[in-house]
Amino acid sequence: MFQTSDLVKKRVYALTMDFFIVVVTNYFLMASFTNFLKTIFFYLPFRSQLFLISKLAVMSSVSLMTLTFAYFSLFYFVTNGHTMGKTMFGLKVRNSDNSEISLKQAIQRTLAYFVCAMFGSFLFALSFIRKDGKSLADVLSGTTVDYDKVIIEEKEKIGTEFQLTLLQTVSLESGSEDTTEQDEVEYFEQNKAS
Repeated sequence: MFQTSDLVKKRVYALTMDFFIVVVTNYFLMASFTNFLKTIFFYLPFRSQLFLISKLAVMSSVSLMTLTFAYFSLFYFVTNGHTMGKTMFGLKVRNSDNSEISLKQAIQRTLAYFVCAMFGSFLFALSFIRKDGKSLADVLSGTTVDYDKVIIEEKEKIGTEFQLTLLQTVSLESGSEDTTEQDEVEYFEQNKAS
């Protein structure tokens, strides 16, 4: 019943990282606002002080929702399907036809996160249950999350260059100059495919 593919796991890690970034940003924003209030707090009338104290939790909640909406909507739209978490784990949100994500789709994905959060967060687990691995955000916005081919190609390129450099270093230490070039080419060609 539950799927635990590598893609679904990375999606969970990326979303968790994104929410962590939003929560930490909100914490520092509210801490700076509270510090600002402390500097001018005593100059305010007593009624204003009581009002600000009673509304601080509401202000924190509103700023968290605003930051969440802005973070996901703007990142998905401006970076064409990337957030900081998705970039860290090599993922990208893409359309079914691989075209750029529209602002409407970015907002729909973000609103789906709010819907999931309002209904006890069990809707976040939808991608574990569905056979195609789509979440509520994917279904509502008509997008899907997949591996970012550019990031994967860069990782493979870096890996093979590192392997070649390591082979050069080892062969130079062993002292065999004539067979080194042939061994390097063979090793590079064998590992390029993998």
